[in-house]
Amino acid sequence: MDTSSDIFQSRQYKLNRILLSMLGQWPFQKERYKRGIFVTVAFIGITQFITQVLALVTLRHNVDVIFEAIAPLLVNSLCVVKITNFIYNTKEIKILLMHVQKDWQSWVIDREFEILHQFAEKGRTITIRYATGIYAFGCLFPFLAIIPKIVGKNVTSAYSTRPVGFPYHVEYFVDLNKYYYPVLIHNYLATSIRLTIIVATDTCTIILIIHCCALFAIIRYRLEHIRISIEQDKRLAFLEEDEKMYKNFVYCIKKHEDAIQFANCVENIFKNALSAEVCITVFMMSLSALQATTETLTPQLAIRHGAYILAQLLLLFLKCWLGQQIIDHSDRVYSSIYRGEWYEASTKSQKLLSMIMLRSSSPSTLTIGKIMVLSLPSYSAIVRASASYFTVLRSVR
Repeated sequence: MDTSSDIFQSRQYKLNRILLSMLGQWPFQKERYKRGIFVTVAFIGITQFITQVLALVTLRHNVDVIFEAIAPLLVNSLCVVKITNFIYNTKEIKILLMHVQKDWQSWVIDREFEILHQFAEKGRTITIRYATGIYAFGCLFPFLAIIPKIVGKNVTSAYSTRPVGFPYHVEYFVDLNKYYYPVLIHNYLATSIRLTIIVATDTCTIILIIHCCALFAIIRYRLEHIRISIEQDKRLAFLEEDEKMYKNFVYCIKKHEDAIQFANCVENIFKNALSAEVCITVFMMSLSALQATTETLTPQLAIRHGAYILAQLLLLFLKCWLGQQIIDHSDRVYSSIYRGEWYEASTKSQKLLSMIMLRSSSPSTLTIGKIMVLSLPSYSAIVRASASYFTVLRSVR
């Protein structure tokens, strides 16, 4: 891996940097580029959002179509929450990224570098798979909508707000048949921006959480392989045996505190946004399930709504899985102490281990607004909540 001063030029973080740069949200971009890109992206997104709201007003007397028009508006709201959170916490995110770069420049033994590299590769793999999945699901809507237009079928739409080929209901108060292609391009650009916002912000969260897990893994290695760590740490070469162990434990305490602070910072940045995201996702899944159970459901609509629900389930599962990763890696520090050669250390050195044990007895977490801890058990609870809201919506409808 590239160990230059800018680690984000390396293959492990390059995709994340490019995605955020496309939105003008990469913290290390030049300010004039950030502003220019963001203003352009925001203009396209906001204008398309307004047309969707106007379409909802136009279609307010048709309940079924209102549900259909609300779904993309919820996706827009999700994107607004994500991008607003990044803008509001730009300084904090920049600090975390600088912390990542510092860790890559300050590794002490070879195994630390290997662990950082291993987890960075894991983050890159998840980023690629997540981006591929979201773009695939996101492109399915425009693709299914435009097929009749491509094959040349004489198909007409029942609604003026959604001509054939349009993925969503929009209202421009112009003749959409006359300005068909300009408006269609505007909609597709807005769709690509929404997808990029979701992918860029979520994958940035992924690499930060994965790096946090790497920090805990480094501590666990130093505690489980005390002798090997001491032998590889050149800074301890000229110290007495007991002093070597003492310095090693001091290093572990400092690294453990850094990892906990990193996890707390990630938690503070994303807790409120995650709360809003989960609420929106729950409502989106309930609404999608409601649309998928209508009597007028066609195979095309079944594919569309099925893919929509699946994408939401996967997105929600990823967030809960990441929360579980933080819990597992921080919690394992406690048990790692018992696996090392702690019994060979002096009483003075062993007392340092009690500090780590006490601090790691309460694992780090990722929460939804300090209300619910994100974990695999909470995933099932959230899905059950979606099913309950679906039942309520179905009874109201």
